[in-house]
Amino acid sequence: MRFEYKFAWIFCATLMLAPPTSAAATGRAYYVHADAGSDEYAGSLAKPWKSVERVNRQALRPGDQVYFARGTSYLGPVIIRDSGASGAPLVVGAYGQGPAPRLSNPYFSVSMGRIVEVSGSHVVVENLFLHDTPTPPPDEPPLTWKLSAQHKKVFEMGAVFVHHNASHVTIRGNEFVNAVMGIRVRGSHSLVSHNLLRDAAKITEQWGAIAINIVGPHNEVAYNVVENYGFYGGTYVNDGAVVELDGEDPHFNAHHIRIHHNVSRNVKGGFVEIAGKANDVLIDHNVSDDVDKFLGASNVKGIEVRNNTVIRTRLPAFPKSDFFPLGTVFWSFNDKADDQFTLSNNVFYLDRLQRLYKSTEHPLGIVPTTRERNLYFSPNADAAGMLGMPLAAGELVGDPRFVNAAKGDYRVRHKAGPGWYYGAYAPGRPLWQAGPRALTATKR
Repeated sequence: MRFEYKFAWIFCATLMLAPPTSAAATGRAYYVHADAGSDEYAGSLAKPWKSVERVNRQALRPGDQVYFARGTSYLGPVIIRDSGASGAPLVVGAYGQGPAPRLSNPYFSVSMGRIVEVSGSHVVVENLFLHDTPTPPPDEPPLTWKLSAQHKKVFEMGAVFVHHNASHVTIRGNEFVNAVMGIRVRGSHSLVSHNLLRDAAKITEQWGAIAINIVGPHNEVAYNVVENYGFYGGTYVNDGAVVELDGEDPHFNAHHIRIHHNVSRNVKGGFVEIAGKANDVLIDHNVSDDVDKFLGASNVKGIEVRNNTVIRTRLPAFPKSDFFPLGTVFWSFNDKADDQFTLSNNVFYLDRLQRLYKSTEHPLGIVPTTRERNLYFSPNADAAGMLGMPLAAGELVGDPRFVNAAKGDYRVRHKAGPGWYYGAYAPGRPLWQAGPRALTATKR
């Protein structure tokens, strides 16, 4: 069964891009202005509130909106406990002209550094600038990660944190800067789209920064841009991820996940890590120009990887690791090699140190269940030698001849077979866009 049918529950594209117009017709709008408001006011446009504390005291009903003034700044968590309804979500967003409102919570002792915390359902968080979250306090004295309280606190972090009992939460059009755990979704049936997450290094000495962490089932990650996440160092030499399905989280139940049309650059630790048993995950139409893995996963079923453009030319000259002696485009710790991976129509543009599939040289490589119509190329080595396996049906080694890689146009000019194409872009079609600017453009 193809994923078009498996993912019938996924939001359609027009719904994903549309603003929450229904909320304005059904609910009440509350306004917050740090420079011109007062918590004694009514929260109207003419008489706005001043603080997030006042927002947190307000009981909200389906369709209500809370808008922070553009060009203003706030400290402390915004806590949304109430729920909206289908067609009438609660909205947390921005109003006015100028830069997005800046929200931060630099204190781990206050809600573990969360900036927006959602435990209700049918909630939209949009058009905010979320920055500078803290790292958990270190153990005194230092402990191994299995005993470390610091390590366990990572599971409770997220600049936007969606609790496990929440569903239908949309996080879109936001910018995250130095948010070491950008978004954590424990709930279900939620959408993370058109966000920009950038410039975050490490959480602990072992954990690199993670942009988007998915814990619950039936969630979608689409049209986001992630840049400069993760760090070099620690046990794993480099660590972090664009998307992680975090099997160490006590609420882990990740299945039926769709990760598509995202763009990532210079993420140490790579694109997707599935750190737990998961099934039915589609990784589709992404561009990943990162360090380390494109996908690491063990004991998984129904993982489909198709039409992605994977570029691995950033591997630094750090000492070889006992874990990963070479670049690892794919890895699995499953000794039985009975994971279920389907790989089709991808482009792999690889540095000479990269390795893909299981071989003597790359014992942690994956063994795909199905592999077809992928294009492999290395500008400085023999790409066929990197596979570890013979070419499969319809696979080729050849230069993809990107239209303009320097400007991020990764459409492939290499001739493909009839009716299908390589990589994230269909030849001759307009490029899809990712990030908050693309979302803003769709609202005009």
